[in-house]
Amino acid sequence: MKPPLKRSPSLLFPAFILILLAAGVLWFLFNRDKSQPPPHITSILETESDVASYLSRPGEVPDAVTMPGETTTPSPDDIKDQIEANPLPTLPNKENLPSAVQKTQAFYQYLDEQAYIRAAHLEAPSHIYFTGLLQKLLDSPPVVIREADDLYTILQNRAHFYRILGKDDLFLLKEVMTREKDKIEDIVANYLILSEHASNNELALKSSNNALYEYACFFLNTMGGKMYLSRRDSLSRMLVIYYAILIVDQANINEKNIYGLPLQPAIDLLTAEMEMGGNLLLYKEQYLDTLYNLKDNYQ
Repeated sequence: MKPPLKRSPSLLFPAFILILLAAGVLWFLFNRDKSQPPPHITSILETESDVASYLSRPGEVPDAVTMPGETTTPSPDDIKDQIEANPLPTLPNKENLPSAVQKTQAFYQYLDEQAYIRAAHLEAPSHIYFTGLLQKLLDSPPVVIREADDLYTILQNRAHFYRILGKDDLFLLKEVMTREKDKIEDIVANYLILSEHASNNELALKSSNNALYEYACFFLNTMGGKMYLSRRDSLSRMLVIYYAILIVDQANINEKNIYGLPLQPAIDLLTAEMEMGGNLLLYKEQYLDTLYNLKDNYQ
């Protein structure tokens, strides 16, 4: 028995579709609005909110329009003008001690006007109160050597700031750092300048017994310090590690790195983190320039 013959599909349906498409194209060609700009120009102009301006002068393409596929290469003069118009911010340095004092005082005056600071009912103006808290920390550095000898020391280091400052003051410092995040980089840089230049200024911090060095080693090389940083936001963590590296580097220069802490691993890790995720840092480029120089020095 012969198998049934396959029926050829009807050609009527495809032909009908082609007729409809042809009719649609003809209708569009004869009925479209001649005043409308070509589609590729319309899409560009709509992006720039400029369709109305274009239609008011038919036949004229706006100067700012770039045709698809075309690229514009800025001239060296244009690039120079852009750089000069948007210079990198200047990181506070040791030569700016008077400016560091002035800017720190201005920050504290600003804090005194904030509602959350007034609600805390501080016992003194903010410049005295917070300088006192920071001095308490410098007077009681954490344990750096033989931290892992017993669990008690590790737990003490992990709760170091809570033990020294207490719950209320610690939470207040955290709130300041959170609310004033856009100012923290300048404040930290200026305070480091003040701490390195003892003076009669009431903002000056007196770091005895290498307290800054002890804290730098705490954050870079102890379980308690690393646990603390792991709970902080990336901006705060990068800042703390950056200045810890600078402090230990200065100890190397002065031949006072008494714990022999190696810096290369910390420099490499922080450089990679800033390159990938440091866009929130105001002085990112300056930090990276310093880290690149340090990488060369410690190779």
